[in-house]
Amino acid sequence: MLRVRELIDRHEIEMVYTHWHDDVHLDHRNLSRATINAARHVPRLLMYRSNYYESSEVFRANIFVDITETIEVKRRAIMAHESEYTRIGEKWLRFFTNQHQNDGQRIGVAYAESFQVIKYLF
Repeated sequence: MLRVRELIDRHEIEMVYTHWHDDVHLDHRNLSRATINAARHVPRLLMYRSNYYESSEVFRANIFVDITETIEVKRRAIMAHESEYTRIGEKWLRFFTNQHQNDGQRIGVAYAESFQVIKYLF
């Protein structure tokens, strides 16, 4: 965690994205909590959903970004995660494509990425 904090300070990072802190994947959850701690002085801190498994908690998306022009890049990035894509396959890709399409409908675009804000200072 100290190394992450040093990088944040050295590069004057103003926005950090991390896994959602209630992800069902233990590594994602632990990384999120360590990142949130390391980035506690960063003005903008957002969590994203990277897993299609349901948690006992609800991911509360409250900020959306239009990714219509980059949805194919996102799809290729998902497929590049070879171990997960080999294990889960197309249903993982379909889940996120559908999720981004549903999020897009919420803001009036074809596809959107959703985040849960921890803090967002202007």
